[in-house]
Amino acid sequence: IEGIIIKSIAGFYDVLADGKIITCRARGKFRKDKIVPMVGDRVRIQAEKNFIEEIFPRKNELIRPAVANIDLLGIVVAVNEPEPDFYLVDKLMISAEMNGIQPVLIINKTDLGTAEEITAIKRIYEKTKYPAIPISCKQKTGLECLKDILKKGITAFAGQSGVGKSSIINLLCPDKKLETGDLSSKIKRGKHTTRHVELLPLSFGGMVVDTPGFSMMDVNSVEPENLQNYYPEFEPYLEQCHFTGCMHYHEPGCAVKEAVEKGEVSKERYDRYIRIYTELEENRRDEW
Repeated sequence: IEGIIIKSIAGFYDVLADGKIITCRARGKFRKDKIVPMVGDRVRIQAEKNFIEEIFPRKNELIRPAVANIDLLGIVVAVNEPEPDFYLVDKLMISAEMNGIQPVLIINKTDLGTAEEITAIKRIYEKTKYPAIPISCKQKTGLECLKDILKKGITAFAGQSGVGKSSIINLLCPDKKLETGDLSSKIKRGKHTTRHVELLPLSFGGMVVDTPGFSMMDVNSVEPENLQNYYPEFEPYLEQCHFTGCMHYHEPGCAVKEAVEKGEVSKERYDRYIRIYTELEENRRDEW
């Protein structure tokens, strides 16, 4: 029968199949082929002998946490406490695009901010067309909109420490209480608390990854000239630039820069694009 690996501990794999959880071992052929089953893998199992017989091709795989076939990346940012790190948010969005994952911006702690602050965050990303969902874990508001999106697949959460990733999972999965990392009043940072990877089925559909402890995925493999392809708001202007191969930096006649000047593209997003582009260029020079 076919199923999905939802938990992995010490060579044993919990496979959700036909509404049941079946604990399996992997066939020796996977070790021979240097294939390690991952949480999120779609598999075929021999239920009578509790063996994983086949691992279906993955749409993507993340190294930290080790999980496969993610559909959505819930990028959590707090309105306040901690102050939003939009540079991190942008890098996570690029990482998601690189891996064929739909970014979803979750604006948490709306109870700590004003309507103007919440609107300002949404405005930065409105031209990306990524969903942006304001919520408050404390007041339990905005959850229905979030659930409507998360029911579409497997979701992982990422973001700064202390923004409420574990609190969101606890609200979505009340039967599976995660330890939350209290935000230090001195250093304004949370504690990483999750130690293993597990998929939690949601009562309304979809699953979430029980591992909110990571905060960054590597984007250094992006070629500088390809960075623009991970900015959806640039797309309407890419064919309008005066020069073929425009990097939207120093070139004259750049339609993207004109859109920034007109307010059609977020200046904050554009400035961080230049920062990331410059870093990628520097990395490439170092490799040479």
